[in-house]
This record gives sequence, structure tokens and C-alpha cells, in this order.
Amino acid sequence: MSEEKNDKDKQNDKMMKKVRLLPDFVYDALLINEGIEVNSEIIEKYEMNDEQRKNMLDLNLKIIFKELTIENLPESIEKELKTDKETASQITLDLLVKKFYLARSYFPGIDDMILKLGGRIPKEKPRKLAEQLLKREKEMEAIKEKEKAEEKEKMADTIISKPIEDLLKEFPIVGNQQIGNQKSIKLKSKAILMRPLVKYWMEDYRIKMGQYRHSNIQRVQYVYHDKNTKNMNEEERRQLNLILKSVDEKIPLPYSTRMEKIDFSKMEE
Repeated sequence: MSEEKNDKDKQNDKMMKKVRLLPDFVYDALLINEGIEVNSEIIEKYEMNDEQRKNMLDLNLKIIFKELTIENLPESIEKELKTDKETASQITLDLLVKKFYLARSYFPGIDDMILKLGGRIPKEKPRKLAEQLLKREKEMEAIKEKEKAEEKEKMADTIISKPIEDLLKEFPIVGNQQIGNQKSIKLKSKAILMRPLVKYWMEDYRIKMGQYRHSNIQRVQYVYHDKNTKNMNEEERRQLNLILKSVDEKIPLPYSTRMEKIDFSKMEE
């Protein structure tokens, strides 16, 4: 009995892995809400028995997981549901029009197959469905971000204090930490505006102020009077000054392994 249970668990795990790989819009359209309702309607319409019902649902999944093409669906239904060719074509047409067309872009050739079976191409679905799918995608993204944040919170935080150059070598992600809330900064070396990231601030500083070590006065001049820094508040200027001071004087900066960024709250200027 336990072996049978283990086999079922393995099968369920295998199927869930396939489900997770599906695009969100396919999952929403075909495996929940309208997709489930269509299955029930077709089962009732053709008065399917338990075996036919099970086999039809299995064929549905094979289509969704791309293990069976829609072109081969009629003959598969005829064989698995033990029905005649005409009925198999009608069931296929109902599935294509009422269910699989909800995720039309996922099934190349679905329009041709519907016409081949004597059906009509469905009119565009009401915008309400598209809005539901978009809302679902946003909700899933928010859930993933929340789970990621919670996972980081559970991690033991380690603070590693090293000069910015050493941190960049060991933790390249530091270069992508944003300093300042402005949308972009202008670099002489770039043809387009760049985000205000640590790596671009360092590059801009060196281009404008030179590669050598700078004095505190020179650094303050850049932090407070450069065109790229004019919209920064005091806390943002403080953070930028600490980054540049680490460039010039090799002072250590506190990198949080949990937050994956420099934690400026751990140090004073």
C-alpha cells in the first residue's frame, strides 16, 4: 500500500513540476475558472461515463503540456473515449473553441484546425478575461516577491566590511545597488542615460575628477555640485559620499549578505 502511495506521490510531483513551467496566462485560462467549467460542460453534453471522463481530462493535460498536438486530438479522442469519428470531431471542436482558444497564442495552428473541423473562429474574448489574467500575473509576481523577501528575512545576516573595490570583486551585485532616487544620470562615456547605480557613480566620479586619490574637499565638490547629484537629498548624498570615500581612502563598507547590498545604517560617516 505504501509503495502504491509513493508512486502516486511521485506522479503528482511530476505533474506539478510541469504545471509550474506553464506560462501564467495558460495556467489561468486552461486549468482554473473557465477551463474547468468547459470540461464539465463537455462531459455533461456527451454524457461521458467515468472512464471517458478520466481519459478526456488526461488528453486535456497532454495537450496543455504539449505531449499531444491539437492536430492529433480527434483520433486520440476517438481511440481513448471509444467513440465514433464524428463524435470525436465534435468533442475536439468544442474543446478547441470553448477551452483551448482561451490561450490561442499557446497553440499555433488552432484557427486552421477549427476551420478544418467545420467550426467558426471565436470572436475575441471580452476584455474582462484579459484583465483577470493580467491581475492574476501581478498577484503571482507579488506573491513571489513576498516569498523571496520572507526567505531573506529567515537567513542569518552576516555583515562583511571591506573597501568598495574588494566588495565588488567578491559580491558583483553591489555594483547594481542604486544610490539616489533620480531616474538616471549622464555619463560622458555612455551614449544613453544610465540608472544611478554604484558602478556608474564610480565611473562618473573617476572620469570627471580623475583616477588619482581625491581630497575630502574635491569629493564634497562632486557630491554637492555635480549636475548628476543636484536632485539628491542629504541621506542620498551621505551614501554616495561614503562610496566615493571608500574609493579614495579604502574605508570599509558594511555589506549585508541577507540584504545583498551595502547597509548604510551600520556605519557613520
